[in-house]
Amino acid sequence: MSAHLAQRPPERLAPDRRVGVCLAGALMVAVTACGGDGQTEPVTRATEVEVLAGAGQIGLHGVPLPDSLVAVFRGSDGPVAGLSVTWTVLGGGSLDVARSRTDARGRAAALFTPGRGPDSVRVEGDGLEVIVRARGDSADAGTVHIGRNAYVDYEAGDLPIIVSAGHGGRLEPGEIPDRTFGVVGSDRNTDQVAEALADAIEARMGGRPHLVISRLHRRKLDPNREIVEAAQGNPRAKHAWLEYHTLLEHASERVAARHGRGLYLDLHGHGHPIQRLELGYLLSATDLARTDAELDGGSWAASSSIRTLAAEAGVPFSVVLRGPESFGGLMEDAGYAATPSDIQPDPGPNPFFSGGYNTRRHGSLSGGPISGIQIEAQYTGLRDTSASRAAYAAALAASIEAYLDRWYAELDGNR
Repeated sequence: MSAHLAQRPPERLAPDRRVGVCLAGALMVAVTACGGDGQTEPVTRATEVEVLAGAGQIGLHGVPLPDSLVAVFRGSDGPVAGLSVTWTVLGGGSLDVARSRTDARGRAAALFTPGRGPDSVRVEGDGLEVIVRARGDSADAGTVHIGRNAYVDYEAGDLPIIVSAGHGGRLEPGEIPDRTFGVVGSDRNTDQVAEALADAIEARMGGRPHLVISRLHRRKLDPNREIVEAAQGNPRAKHAWLEYHTLLEHASERVAARHGRGLYLDLHGHGHPIQRLELGYLLSATDLARTDAELDGGSWAASSSIRTLAAEAGVPFSVVLRGPESFGGLMEDAGYAATPSDIQPDPGPNPFFSGGYNTRRHGSLSGGPISGIQIEAQYTGLRDTSASRAAYAAALAASIEAYLDRWYAELDGNR
């Protein structure tokens, strides 16, 4: 039987684009009948099964997003509903959902653990068996990969820059219940800021950052928390959480392989009364209130999300953290108030976001090659209109370029 691929849901991507992105023919399918008793099958039995790749594809473009496959069972009089379907991993990988039942359109889905995709899968139902094998290719910069049900987007890049936005999503699917504890408010328009930033970086630097965006509303998923609080036990929310972090890890691996090390920026929005950027390095307001000498002489650099960058910078930690050429100092020069910076070295007694789960996991706190900064931006004048978002994104892009030129210039292949 043939295998049809669909990268995005039909309403979000034209058919010709889907075929071009998904490399039709990437799945090789073998079908055999399990019964074989020679008897004529009743019209209610399945006589045909077609396997469709889910939104993430198994191994597509080398992206470890093996999230789902859909089998469509049909009989001589149309789709076969209510059919029990079994999925079995034949080579590597892990299944989150291994048994499913066909819906009114004859569809049943298997759900795979992101990053642990199978080499091949067997689907069985109503006397039919399909074996699906996969192969992968390399991803080009700008290629967009859509997770299950378009809950997570990943755009491959070619610069040593990774950008994420986890709290700006608007999707509120009924299959995921509302979270009952933790923060559920949205960081309005941070997804649009991330997209504007990717475009601004390309316009300025001639290349694309890696971009990971959660499209789910924070009521449904908070990818900036560990999985228990983030997904609160719902398997669909857990799957989206795994996709989000697997893709960030994939982006980090690609940056490290091509550039040696890189910069991760996690974009958020705050509602604090002081209108300034809050830059999170996993250091609290109390930590930042210390003198430069204290910060330089202690273990604060090793406790930060820019641990690797600070160790390799060749200057005191306070210079990288809040000197004139720190990220905060560069944003101050661009006309955007920021703390920590040379102008505002610490937030004082005011509310301050010091960095969350994403920055801890995907920055260089554990000594990895990707250093990270959480950027919290006020709404008014930065996120509220398309014009303000474009101006803010342009300032971010200029500061990122200057930051890379200052702290990453010795690396080959950065640009």
